[in-house]
Amino acid sequence: MALSKILKELLSLPTGTFVETAVQDYVSSFCGRTGGVSVSEDRYGNLLVRYCYRPRKVTPLVFSAHMDHPGFVARKMCDGRTLRADFRGGVAQEYFSGAKVWFWSGGQRVRGKVLEVTKVKKLVRGPVTHRIPEEALVRVSEAVEFDSPGMWDLPEAYERRGNVYARDCDDIAGCAAMLTLLTRLSKKKARAEVYCLFTRAEEVGFIGAIGAAKAGTVSKKWPIIAIETSSELPNARIGDGPILRVGDRMSVFEPSVTAFCGRVAQGLTKRRKKFHFQRKLMDGGSCESTAFGAYGYLVTGICLALGNYHNMDKTRGKIGSEYVSLDDWKLMVDWFEALALDDVGYQANDPALREEFDKSFAKWLPLLGGDGSGKKKPRTRKGMRGKK
Repeated sequence: MALSKILKELLSLPTGTFVETAVQDYVSSFCGRTGGVSVSEDRYGNLLVRYCYRPRKVTPLVFSAHMDHPGFVARKMCDGRTLRADFRGGVAQEYFSGAKVWFWSGGQRVRGKVLEVTKVKKLVRGPVTHRIPEEALVRVSEAVEFDSPGMWDLPEAYERRGNVYARDCDDIAGCAAMLTLLTRLSKKKARAEVYCLFTRAEEVGFIGAIGAAKAGTVSKKWPIIAIETSSELPNARIGDGPILRVGDRMSVFEPSVTAFCGRVAQGLTKRRKKFHFQRKLMDGGSCESTAFGAYGYLVTGICLALGNYHNMDKTRGKIGSEYVSLDDWKLMVDWFEALALDDVGYQANDPALREEFDKSFAKWLPLLGGDGSGKKKPRTRKGMRGKK
């Protein structure tokens, strides 16, 4: 299976936390060429894209994905060949020594190699303490400009045996899925109003999402579906379909929004034989849904199971390409489209779910001692009294 043009182009761009410029420019340019689509930027650099064409009277949805990925940011040339760089994102220290990198500087790639980690943050989770680098010295082939993004020196995005391999599936694959959705809606002139929020600086604590919440970039009346690639778990496997994420390591998401996404997915499974999905608590990490939820938004999540999370190939003990199932990714876009075009739309009280419960209640009502008239039948107390 070939990679789509959008997916391949986005995965080829340099990006990093607070240095997402290349992705921001791509999204803005893309939206400028897409009919029915407009884009605005909030004061924190998050991009809010709106598709609107003869919208139906349903609640608009917001899909959200982040534009950054764990990586280096150039700070200072210590000498002609030695660069001091920040590292922003969660990658364990044992993966750094001697690892090859490149920086996007002055419109070209400058290759380098990690010499040593110079600053480490200790992260305690339960009984385990992780050492997460925050700064390193890198030997580079030539001088690197200040604030240039640096990424692991890995192959360009490619497909193998049904999987997409790339430097930064997290979360550029999610961004590509949203742009693909906008393309489909525009080409079909679909009757819908949909928002796609492209956020910054997720990898250091959801900073862009928090900024969007504080700025009121999107209305709290609109449910947010955060899109992620989340580390594969034993019960949430790559290739088993996109995942309805009911919660993460920090919180459980809004049941009504989750139920809406689940209802639409179940409908797809009935209409399309090849559509399948998973419903899981992805508690290997946290995502922007938790951040938005903390600020009063109605949230849930949809994600893809991810291999080599944050480029940590645990099998080889080296930096490696992240990967997701291409089929899972395509099914996820199908799901987005179905959510955007659902005739009923999101409702706080899911009518389909309530109808199902009402039918079940009516079936068993007589055995509750009621006949539907509202009159309560006396309880039978035979055999309940003991002997005196």
